[in-house]
Amino acid sequence: MAFYNKNEISDDKGRLYYFDNAKFILIFLVVLAHALSPLQSGSRFCEAAWSVINYFHMPTFIFISGFFAKRYISKSREIKVQRVVTYIILYVAAQVFVSLFEFLVLGKIFPPSLLNARSSLWFLQCLIAWHILLPVLDRFKPSFILPFTFVFGLLVGYESGAANFLALSRTFVHLPFFMAGYYFKQEYFEKLFRVKYKIAGLAVIGIIIAICALFPDTSISSIITCNTPYDKIAALRDMPVWLMWTSRLFFYVIAALLGFSFLTLLPRGKTVFTSLGSKSLSVYILHRFLYLAYLDYKWYLPFEGGWGIVLISLIALVITLLFSVKPFTIPFDLLQKANPKFIYKSKS
Repeated sequence: MAFYNKNEISDDKGRLYYFDNAKFILIFLVVLAHALSPLQSGSRFCEAAWSVINYFHMPTFIFISGFFAKRYISKSREIKVQRVVTYIILYVAAQVFVSLFEFLVLGKIFPPSLLNARSSLWFLQCLIAWHILLPVLDRFKPSFILPFTFVFGLLVGYESGAANFLALSRTFVHLPFFMAGYYFKQEYFEKLFRVKYKIAGLAVIGIIIAICALFPDTSISSIITCNTPYDKIAALRDMPVWLMWTSRLFFYVIAALLGFSFLTLLPRGKTVFTSLGSKSLSVYILHRFLYLAYLDYKWYLPFEGGWGIVLISLIALVITLLFSVKPFTIPFDLLQKANPKFIYKSKS
């Protein structure tokens, strides 16, 4: 097939290629950000690239997850609880295997836990929490829920206990993105394809990249990752307590602007990588094993420097492509099909 067919926008079942394109590019950015992470100290380019990517890649992923959460609650108010069960099965399996890898292969010593997610697995914990909360939140008007979750996301930074346990901090900080996606209508995406929005998107991305490159102090990694209370962020120690929330407000604004810009520039038609977008989950979990070894064995050292950064970016792309195809996706397809009917009540 051609690299890009702009006239073919959905498959026979009506699945829009636009969203699969988004998920493939976003999961590549997840892998790339992890690859660049240990190289930041020696390169301003890496530092700026890491900041720009991390400002928006997970908020945009979460926004899209919220958009598709509409299918979780039927028009008759019936909840498709199987989705939550699937996320729980995936999380527990991933948590166990990542923990075993760290303990048996990398020799890490840590208290075993199912409640404290191992690194990137926090996203699965959040998906479970958001889908549990959604039937309750859906009872309220969007005009109330969106401001409420936004303000709550700002205030939760003052709670020292909301950190990595059950991913509480990230759950509530990212909840506004999830709910915004849930309320976003498909016809709104049609407006994003207008040329004026694409031009605006390019301008926004260019400006924010320039800001992150010229003023690296504006990018506070602990704010961007959303899992650290304000009082434990070194960069905020000299800021008055009552103003600390403004740092997260800055994150929200940049994340929203970059996410909007990214969505305006996505290819709408079928591309050579579209079919791989539906396999982002396998990439998300499997690349974690390589990333842990990459850090522990310092595999990143040969990539310090200009051409090394180019090479590690290409490797990140290859990893994304590799983990998006069989046989790597088979275990995840099977886990997602798991349906333990014996735990459900009879409808009668």
